[in-house]
Amino acid sequence: MSSLDPLNIELEQQDKQDEQNKQQTQSKSYRKYNVHEGIVFCIELSAGMFRELSELNYKVQLVEILETLEQLMSQLVIVRPSTGIGCYFYNCNRDDTKNNIYEFLPLRDINAKSMKKLSDLLDDLVNGRVTLQTFLPFDESKRTPLDSLFGFVQEELLKDVEGQKAFNNKKVFLFTDNDSPPEADDSGSKSRLRHLVDDMDDHFINFTTFFIGKEEAPFDDSFYSDVLKLGATAEDPNTEFDGPNTTPISASYIKSRVLRKQEVKRIMFQCCLILEERLQFMVGIKGYTIITQERPGQRYRLVYEKDEIRKEANSKRKFLDSTTGEVVEEGLTKVFPYGDLDITITDEELSAVRKSYTEEESFLKVIGYRNRRKCVHYFNNIDKALFVVPDEFRFEGSIRTLASLFKNLRSKEKVAIVWGKLKTNSHPAVFILSPSCDGDPNEGFYLYRTPFEEELRRFPQPLIHHNSYDTPEYNQLRETTKNIIEHFQFTKGYRPSEFKNPDLQKHFKILHDYLLQVEQEEDNSSESSRRKVLLEDDSLLKIEQIRDEIMRSAQSKYFEDNDFGR
Repeated sequence: MSSLDPLNIELEQQDKQDEQNKQQTQSKSYRKYNVHEGIVFCIELSAGMFRELSELNYKVQLVEILETLEQLMSQLVIVRPSTGIGCYFYNCNRDDTKNNIYEFLPLRDINAKSMKKLSDLLDDLVNGRVTLQTFLPFDESKRTPLDSLFGFVQEELLKDVEGQKAFNNKKVFLFTDNDSPPEADDSGSKSRLRHLVDDMDDHFINFTTFFIGKEEAPFDDSFYSDVLKLGATAEDPNTEFDGPNTTPISASYIKSRVLRKQEVKRIMFQCCLILEERLQFMVGIKGYTIITQERPGQRYRLVYEKDEIRKEANSKRKFLDSTTGEVVEEGLTKVFPYGDLDITITDEELSAVRKSYTEEESFLKVIGYRNRRKCVHYFNNIDKALFVVPDEFRFEGSIRTLASLFKNLRSKEKVAIVWGKLKTNSHPAVFILSPSCDGDPNEGFYLYRTPFEEELRRFPQPLIHHNSYDTPEYNQLRETTKNIIEHFQFTKGYRPSEFKNPDLQKHFKILHDYLLQVEQEEDNSSESSRRKVLLEDDSLLKIEQIRDEIMRSAQSKYFEDNDFGR
């Protein structure tokens, strides 16, 4: 989450600039930030990149990276179509390179031209029309200095492109299996690289490294750790941003890590947490969503053609007289119906009414503490929980203060009862601020909204009055489920973020295949239809994999003998 802090600073600066352009009399309201992310793939060519690896089912590493890039673009065009993607190969011996850097896909917002180019290349490789060695010639004597590469990447991420907004979240995906570049033994080159990384950090450019190693020859990340972590402002020991993760990975882990690292953790709210109002004792906090649902970034646009040029249509709202139908532009007044009366109220009066029972800005205020078992109940789950961490940029010392609160609440098994609102235009509510448990991989607070009395509903009366849990069918199902869980030990549990929306995937796959002219196999057999359905639905595919494991297990015969396999 720490990598979002530089993004927060830039978004706040952008927001302040937008505020200055607004009228001074306009009241401050909640603003939704639009994240424009740019991701640059930097892939180092080496002899190892062209080898077939057993952990990839004897696939070439470069092909695995390109297939991962294609899958990433196919996902982003659904949920974040404005994301910029660029792909560059360095140490390349092509004629059209600059400093041996080949620009395969220029850094632009995702577009059909780039997706078509990548799809055609993968299709040519599969059908043998071209080879990687001819498309990406490699010569060990023709290499790209790392300082030239870093400077080139910085220019690309900061370049002004006509018709495209500047990136406010910038990532560099660095792929390499070479842990001993010439710069590792040159103190002067190291110094230049450190200054370059510091400069890139000032522009909020973050590195995500993919150091590919082998079991017999593990990757030594000491050089890159020394260089890249200098961009983490190490002078401040309390900073949340501690530099990129330089842990080496296996080639088989490339795809899953790329698809996980591209995610943007959106900040749902930022406000102050008032611990003691009388002493003005408060800290800064920010909250993130824990579970997100896959949604399309933009379903469609309305366009029209004029002089054989397609233009986008803009919507405009007009107010019409209810009796004559004429357009009313002046004399509009805001009223609130109260019975048979219309109460006229201005924006200033409405703001004064709100201030009488709550603050204008978003805030949270601690009003007490209570035992966790008495207030955290599953039947009070009326809204999604948020994950809360300190915001050191808002109030200095927030990390240490909340760390102390976290430690005390966890040791005493208590939670904080807070009152407030998460957005400026939202209604105040009561929340429970609960520290994460010992086994939770995330250390922080979970924020639950508690329902008001009118939001509580009684449980419906059971439709079947007899005890259905004593039936032989239920006991048989319980024993079967118990044996499955004990045998396979589902340690990871269910993670909704790992499962894609099948309807969205099918809809955009049709568009993808149509635009990129992907040929479909004309196989109407039952096995082909079954395989197609499994590929479109991650949930069904996971169930199928579990079923196959059960049938292959040593206890499958036990299930069959006990008539559990039906």
